[in-house]
Amino acid sequence: MTNEFLFIIVFLLLIGVKEIVWTQIGRIKRKDSEIIVLNKKLSIWGLLYLLLLIVWIVLATKNVLKVYNLLKYDYVDSIFQMFNIQYMEKLIEGFYKNNDYVWYFQTYNYTSNFTSGLFWMAFSLSMSMTFLYRGSVGTIICEEGITDSGNFYKWEKFKGYYCCGPYKKTVREGTYYKFIFNRPTFFSKDNTLVLNVNSEYKEAVEKTVSINVQKTEEQ
Repeated sequence: MTNEFLFIIVFLLLIGVKEIVWTQIGRIKRKDSEIIVLNKKLSIWGLLYLLLLIVWIVLATKNVLKVYNLLKYDYVDSIFQMFNIQYMEKLIEGFYKNNDYVWYFQTYNYTSNFTSGLFWMAFSLSMSMTFLYRGSVGTIICEEGITDSGNFYKWEKFKGYYCCGPYKKTVREGTYYKFIFNRPTFFSKDNTLVLNVNSEYKEAVEKTVSINVQKTEEQ
């Protein structure tokens, strides 16, 4: 396994760690300005990446055991040698020189699948950590703006908002309202941020939001 590949793996993992640390630093900075802490979210994207991580681990485990059972009698002394890519590459070179093409292709495919599997496991773990943590932060109304799923939006970024509802919850009892903020971006003037607010927080959220963002007609 090359140093460049290891660097990519570490880099992917650091992306997830950086997102968590960066979000936490932002929360600490705005802690004293928090007004209302709303519902936390279970990130669908986080769960999907977690599921993808599990799939890659299962596939990698099957791949390791399959090739280990083929090599354990003559070429490897321990299953831990299967993770020594340099040793496996020496085996590949030896099989090729000895014209043992069946063994050559088995070990070559193993190392190729193993390294690509490591990449996708690192990527899935990084994304899963990021989205699950952001979801756990939830929605926070601050004096300077809104934190939603780890992303902070200043009040001046919103060009208007409107509230609609109430709606009945599908899982739990009670109702909620939708606060829909118009947040134009470079790519879309109709971009919106939607917050689902439980009925008990509706008046408090409306009071804070109306001071900072102009209320518009429901669209």
